[in-house]
Amino acid sequence: MNVKNRKCIRKLSLKSLYANRRRNLIAIFAIALTTLLFTSMFTIVLSLNASYETYQFRQIGGYAHGTFKDVSPEQAERIAAHPKVKAVGARKTIGITTDGVFSKTPAEISYMDANCTRWSYATPTTGRMPESGKEATMDTTALQLLGVTPELGAEVTVSYSITDKDQTAFTVTDTFTLVGYWDYDELMPVHYINISRDYADDIEAQAVKTGLQPFRTDLNVMLASGTNIQGQMEQVDTDLGYTWDSYTDPNSVRIGVNWGYTSSQLESQLDPELVIAIAAFLLLVIFTGYLIIYNIFQISVAGDIRFYGLLKTIGTTPRQLKRIIRQQALLLCLIGIPAGLLLGYGIGAVLVPVVLRSTQLDAGITTISTSPVIFVGSTLFALLTVLLSCSKPGKMAAKVSPVEATKYTDAMQTKKKQRSTRGAKLHQMAFANLGRNKKKTVLVVVSLALSVTLFNALCAFVGGFSMEKYVSSMTCADFIVSTPDYFRYNPADEFITPEQIEEIAANAKASLSGTGYAVRKPAYLWMTEDALRQDYARYESAEQLDSHMSRMEHRGNMVMGDTRIEALDNSLFDKLQVFDGDISPMLEPNNNAIAIAVSLDDYGNLPNLEYYPKVGDTITVTYADDVKYIDSRTGELRTEDTPEEYFQAKLYGARDVEYTVCALVELPNSMSYRYGGIGYDVVLSVDTAQRDSGGAAIPMLYLFDTADEADETEAEQYLSKLTAGEFSPLMYESKATARSEFAQFRQMFLLVGGILCAIIGLVGLLNFFNAMMTGILSRRREFAVLQAVGMTNRQLKTMLIYEGLFYAMSSVAAAFMLSLVVGPLAGKMLGSMFWFFEYQFTILPVLLTIPVFLLLGWLIPCMMYDNAAKCSVVEQLRDAQ
Repeated sequence: MNVKNRKCIRKLSLKSLYANRRRNLIAIFAIALTTLLFTSMFTIVLSLNASYETYQFRQIGGYAHGTFKDVSPEQAERIAAHPKVKAVGARKTIGITTDGVFSKTPAEISYMDANCTRWSYATPTTGRMPESGKEATMDTTALQLLGVTPELGAEVTVSYSITDKDQTAFTVTDTFTLVGYWDYDELMPVHYINISRDYADDIEAQAVKTGLQPFRTDLNVMLASGTNIQGQMEQVDTDLGYTWDSYTDPNSVRIGVNWGYTSSQLESQLDPELVIAIAAFLLLVIFTGYLIIYNIFQISVAGDIRFYGLLKTIGTTPRQLKRIIRQQALLLCLIGIPAGLLLGYGIGAVLVPVVLRSTQLDAGITTISTSPVIFVGSTLFALLTVLLSCSKPGKMAAKVSPVEATKYTDAMQTKKKQRSTRGAKLHQMAFANLGRNKKKTVLVVVSLALSVTLFNALCAFVGGFSMEKYVSSMTCADFIVSTPDYFRYNPADEFITPEQIEEIAANAKASLSGTGYAVRKPAYLWMTEDALRQDYARYESAEQLDSHMSRMEHRGNMVMGDTRIEALDNSLFDKLQVFDGDISPMLEPNNNAIAIAVSLDDYGNLPNLEYYPKVGDTITVTYADDVKYIDSRTGELRTEDTPEEYFQAKLYGARDVEYTVCALVELPNSMSYRYGGIGYDVVLSVDTAQRDSGGAAIPMLYLFDTADEADETEAEQYLSKLTAGEFSPLMYESKATARSEFAQFRQMFLLVGGILCAIIGLVGLLNFFNAMMTGILSRRREFAVLQAVGMTNRQLKTMLIYEGLFYAMSSVAAAFMLSLVVGPLAGKMLGSMFWFFEYQFTILPVLLTIPVFLLLGWLIPCMMYDNAAKCSVVEQLRDAQ
């Protein structure tokens, strides 16, 4: 028979809830705290991510999801119409200036449409976009560098090289009318000088008359979502019948993904360790919330067990009892969850700027996320946690029989106890009380131990960051000095000069110093065809690769490949990490020794050893005075009509030099060319390079170390003054900058981890507080009986203090054991995620928490008992009936 009693059950839930107002406040507080935990976590994580993405976008120069490169008008129209593409923005670059006032930060001259302008942070805050003729917009710093006051209608003269990134023609000097400007962003990689489409088309027509191809147009796009950007763009190309992996195929539309989006970085770096870490963190947070609410509902049900027994006596079913408890939980959620959402978002919004202030991201880009994920996700997680937490107490209420309910005490079934003739001791009674409800005791101990274990893991994590490994990967010397071209990875005919090196050496106290040289002469290294194919396979299809190989010059199974030769002063060979072999032959006079620069991973392993020559092999380098491309069909110089498949390099004044590979070495990126390419990177001594290249080795960089901190500070101040200003021809990098970045990175983890530990610690304290308070309230009759038979208030209070101390010390012991197990496992996982992490076992943070826990174990029982013991024994016995 189906009885319509839902209204009755709902009324019972409300009346029962109303009858326990004090306990409800605790439950609401617990739900609010759990929601606060989720909300603050989501707010901090998503806001940090949003701030980090904004920082990256500004460094990159825009926030479009990606770019379809070098598209024709027809291709642009088809891409814009694709359903995955929500908006497009076109850009045509016509020139760049890197000289004079723009030597440190270049300026790009280009046409941008409205979308591209907005996505590139180039929307004028004063004025408008260029519309026709020689109208232009630019940032205020670029105007100041050009000596122009930011005023609409001002005349601005700019000299620039005609280029669209793929080809360069001639230099133009033009005067523009300023129609708009905006404040410069120090993080931007370039100064944007935006011109009208009319002017861009006119310059393009002039360039085409000189033999250049029409300028490329890049199409920036915003997609349906910021996840799987690479996959979405490849799908667009596939759907439209284009390829994306060829530079020469006219049907290829190459793509570029904005790596500023965290999702695009995660997709390329996602590994099992990271997935496990994220999953473990989420489970930990859910478990933390579960510990709060389950304990309260379990205690609540235990307190009302007689009431539920009476309900079963009058016919209430187990299913209805579960529904009563679930409805009470959901009603409490109506108050607790909104309060937790508001408090959590507020706390997160306050903490995000604090965290960012300790990092290099604090550059006016603090972004407090308002994503619906924060509120929807927090609500769902909190509801899930509440429903899980009240599930087991609901089952307990449903299973208890009316007879058991009337006899219920806060104790579990145990084995028959042995009688003692030694009398009761207070500490023994306290210890026995903990065993009466082992589940509750375990929950309290685990929740307290969890916060200590996390604190210990956090200290081990932050303490394991190796500044030496981090800094050494960023820079190999205290100071590296060169020109902006070097630090911007631009090939140049001249970098730092010998005179500038002498001046720096005279003003800095160096314990080690030396110069790295670039060989500015055409040079080619003969390598196996298999090795060269590996290089080209990244850019060409198999068919294109076969055609390319057939046009290259062969000697047996060897092919003439490109190479980058760097020469070093003898003092700098100590900076090389030798993977195999010995570099000492390179230090001998008149040597013919050469070292092959290899690419090691973050852990010092060489992933593709077979690609490189072996130590002891003889390799040949061909130096040439000049190189021109000819038409392989006629032997004459190529023309603009010569198809690319018939291009063939012809060397003039070529001569071969044979070298013996003495070592495979890792050349620090900070003292290398800083860019790669096809073929091997090799290292020679400067004397050998000058001898074989005919004196073509020019100084590329100067680096030096200092003996102590005082000399380092003095050198930092000197170089800072030397390189100050936009007109200085030099720039520098220092270890002090890398150390500062490392300290900020470490501080960020310490702050975020500390906040998490504090929240989870608060959870543990709340459970401890609840356990002691409900233990005292549920045992009032027992305490009254003990006092009636002679136990004094002081003895009762002492017994409760013992219970608190046992809780505290049990928690410390559990944290110690958890740290022994979790520490090495977490250390191994973190070591695989952070290459500069070196795990060192520590237990000191656990030991430091002992005094704190002892104080809490004494203080909380005292406060709880003093509040509960205001009634007389008679009143306590009467209330307990």
